[in-house]
Amino acid sequence: MTASTHIPAFTPSPAEVPVAPDGLAPVPGRRALVISDIHSNQVALDAVLRDARASGGFDEVWVLGDIVGYGPQPNEVIQCLHHLSAAGTVVTAVGGNHEHAVLGVDHPLGGMHSRASACADWNRATLTESSVAFLQTLPDIAEAGFKDGSPRFTLAHGAPCASVSKHPRTSRRTPCRCRYDYSSARGVLDRSMRVIRTPHLVVGHTHDPLLARFPGRRQPGGPTIIRICEDEGYAFDTGRFVINPGSVGQPRDGDPRASYAVLGLPGSGNDAITVTHHRVAYDVAAIQSEMMRVRLPLEMVTRLSEGL
Repeated sequence: MTASTHIPAFTPSPAEVPVAPDGLAPVPGRRALVISDIHSNQVALDAVLRDARASGGFDEVWVLGDIVGYGPQPNEVIQCLHHLSAAGTVVTAVGGNHEHAVLGVDHPLGGMHSRASACADWNRATLTESSVAFLQTLPDIAEAGFKDGSPRFTLAHGAPCASVSKHPRTSRRTPCRCRYDYSSARGVLDRSMRVIRTPHLVVGHTHDPLLARFPGRRQPGGPTIIRICEDEGYAFDTGRFVINPGSVGQPRDGDPRASYAVLGLPGSGNDAITVTHHRVAYDVAAIQSEMMRVRLPLEMVTRLSEGL
């Protein structure tokens, strides 16, 4: 199992805490590491954690689902997330379609292709009891980035409209096909932004980084896709935003490097939220060797070199 670095707790001394004019200490800003689609690739996750720590660190980790599937290290990834939490980092995680597949739960689009199913079967057989128990606790949707008691971000794996749709007679939650739609089409984004309670939405699933801006509530207009510049921060304005950090463990945008994002969450006296997308190289050959050793499908092995 890959060793996990513990994050030392830090408590500032009284002299280091600035005091506001009213005598109350201001709430400091926080940094959220946003990761998705790790896919049982601890080698890539280790690289992301090292890079994020070297680039300013983080106070929280938001995990957008598909923690398992495809790769050969599901227990290692889950244990790493446990270590982060035990070391004092706030970890907020949601489940995705590969969690559903590994747990034997049907998802809205039905069965996976045969290679993905083979990987899910292998992951299922490899998971420890504690790993299964962890996956079973994951919600479909979470809220994070609180300010003044109200969340600013909805976290989901795919389009969240499925998890909030209700049958008109029974009021039971019912899935819709857009939940795991791979498209970032206007219709999917529009529906998602209409049903969430928060200003902003953070999703994964597509394995492709995205930043889109919507007008404020009750303002006309659809999404504007914003060009992502690696390692350059983007400050939110008065609009609403959809953020996809890309994939840690199986990028599909033609770049094999692990992809993640960092959100700057302001404290008191500052309303500027920033997002920065990052890429980091990792030892692809090492994870491919392990995939070959446990005989995962060859197509899943080779695609990691190409970022497809």
